[in-house]
Amino acid sequence: MTLISVVMCTFDREVMARRTIASVYAQRLPGGLSLELIVVDNTPDGNARGWVEGLSGLEPRPRYVHEIRAGISHARNAGVAAASGEFLAFIDDDETAEPDWLENLHRALLIHSADMGTGPVLPVFEDKPALGWDPTPFFFGKREAMATGGQLQAARTGNIMFRVATCFDGTPPFDPRLGRSGGEDTDFTHGLYRKGRKIIWVADAVVHEFWPQAKASLPAFLRRKLVTARNTTHVRITRDPRPMPAFLAIVPKALAQLVIFSPLAAVSYPFSRQFYARCAMQVMSALGKLTFWQRAGYYGRSGRQA
Repeated sequence: MTLISVVMCTFDREVMARRTIASVYAQRLPGGLSLELIVVDNTPDGNARGWVEGLSGLEPRPRYVHEIRAGISHARNAGVAAASGEFLAFIDDDETAEPDWLENLHRALLIHSADMGTGPVLPVFEDKPALGWDPTPFFFGKREAMATGGQLQAARTGNIMFRVATCFDGTPPFDPRLGRSGGEDTDFTHGLYRKGRKIIWVADAVVHEFWPQAKASLPAFLRRKLVTARNTTHVRITRDPRPMPAFLAIVPKALAQLVIFSPLAAVSYPFSRQFYARCAMQVMSALGKLTFWQRAGYYGRSGRQA
């Protein structure tokens, strides 16, 4: 029997986390596969213990882990340390998985001889019409257009499965220095890629992420774009054998983005919120690339998004 460990890190999200857990236990696993769920509580007082240990009717019972050290890196590391499966999957506490999520990830890793597989994270908005703009197009890019088996250079942990034997060596995998700024998952997976590990896209391994109004507002979305660009650029430069040439190669594109899209954003702001959003995203992406060394906190004391 092949065991898949599923790790969910959580911080004060009981209602949504319960939905996540329900979706994990609703997985349709073929014969020969089994799962365990590890819930890592990153609150200082361990306030998820009561409701996690009080869950009934779930087999095997979820395993509760309290990681008191603040930061998403510490929480993820605690989940990895507690896992005992041959494969390890991460899901966030504001996501729900399709019933064939784990099966599709596992099958793809075997078919494509891959070390990691990641799939689509589709947004579910609390009240999209009230936002005044449509964030949906910004969730679909070149990666989402790929067929299963397409190779990537990095991945995030909101929807991912690792082959434990080739991805973890017993040391804490996620860098605690990135626990508040984010990017610890991109840093780890890109580091594995540079060591020759294979990361693939799994188009039919789908999870859904809940976006409340505050998180999906345009200012919050633009801030997220800035931080994501900083994190991605930081990883590419610091992991490159020649950091300075790597940075200099990024500068012209970033400057071109600023020159082209800054005036377009300014002009379009009074007339089209959607077109303004498109241009402003490019501006924030450029600023993130040019200020990649700034590690401002995007996550709260727990490592949870502010």
